[in-house]
Amino acid sequence: MDVFVWSGCGVELTAPMSRVALPVHTHHGGWEQLHPPLMEPATYAVEPIPTGPPWRWWQEIGADAAARQGVSAPVYSVSFGARNRIVIAPGDSRSMTVIPDKCEGYCQGVDGRAGPDLACAGCGRAVVIRLDDCGMWQMVWLEPEAVVRRPSGLPAGPPPDWDDLERADHRVPPVEPDGSWSRRWEAALGVALAHLVAVTEDRPVDLPAGPVAELLGHAVGRYLPTGPRPGAWSLRLAGPGIHPPRQLRLSQIR
Repeated sequence: MDVFVWSGCGVELTAPMSRVALPVHTHHGGWEQLHPPLMEPATYAVEPIPTGPPWRWWQEIGADAAARQGVSAPVYSVSFGARNRIVIAPGDSRSMTVIPDKCEGYCQGVDGRAGPDLACAGCGRAVVIRLDDCGMWQMVWLEPEAVVRRPSGLPAGPPPDWDDLERADHRVPPVEPDGSWSRRWEAALGVALAHLVAVTEDRPVDLPAGPVAELLGHAVGRYLPTGPRPGAWSLRLAGPGIHPPRQLRLSQIR
């Protein structure tokens, strides 16, 4: 497990944590809604593409400059912030104090528009951005140039497996209590479709009847040839209680 310390004075800014994959819904929230923490306790993730301020309009920079920032589709604005920022749960932050003049937001929290809004309690330098405004998952971003990662001396826990996903605290219903789509499901399905389009290389795909066809059928029909037909690939579910064919790994779509 690792801890992050302020590179200036050496104060520890986090609890011991283990690195995990960046959640696919990190930047996908519901407007005018309050969300829970993005990260599980004692975990952190790294965002390889630029995030946060400064922002520049898509129309101003154009598609080529946006692509160099990791954005390949038109959006309202493009981040020119730091790459490889570290995201943690607010509860795993340590030795930080709020900067009142930086706590700006839209309506129900802070959105980071003024830059770092948390300071190191040891030296007072602004080093961290906390986000918790409506439409945002609660999270704390560490600036990569401001912190140093060090081993904590504690062993990392075992990585989660399929059996862990059967626990109630990992179950995410596809529909919110108000009847709207789950934001996490929306993001996960978009990523799954992108992977499917990339791995099939424009081959026809045969979707099994049931939830897979209901969820992905319309989009697959728009972007890929559909099956059944000779040479078509088939998509199957994998997960807790669902075992893929012996010759396939869980990460394969065939």
